[in-house]
Amino acid sequence: MAYCPKCLTEYREEATECIDCHRPLRHGVPPAVEQPGFDADAKLVAVRTFRGPTASMEAELARNVLKEEGILSALPGDTGAEVIPGIDLVHLVVREEDAARAEQILEAFENTNAELLESDSPESPEDRGPESQS
Repeated sequence: MAYCPKCLTEYREEATECIDCHRPLRHGVPPAVEQPGFDADAKLVAVRTFRGPTASMEAELARNVLKEEGILSALPGDTGAEVIPGIDLVHLVVREEDAARAEQILEAFENTNAELLESDSPESPEDRGPESQS
């Protein structure tokens, strides 16, 4: 096996150059990348609970919003396992000291999202002026 030393993409042994980075490949297995995590003594609090068939997707979206703002978050049981069908309750947790800021960020995101949805909705005939009705 070979890998790119810059982006860590894995290639077949016969490959010689990364197609993205154009760097020469190294032979062997790429080094493990340490994922940032919570300290063992960090107190975690739930900032959102998602329910329903899209709970996992909504939780991941919220997690990505927080990540972009520099807030570390987690979805308990978030070890790469699939969500069990029928269990559609997902908690998003952050460190206690980040909870207030996370709430503000998520609320602002949700409000912006709702405004976008409202502006994209088609007008009903009652909302249109007389000149636009046929």
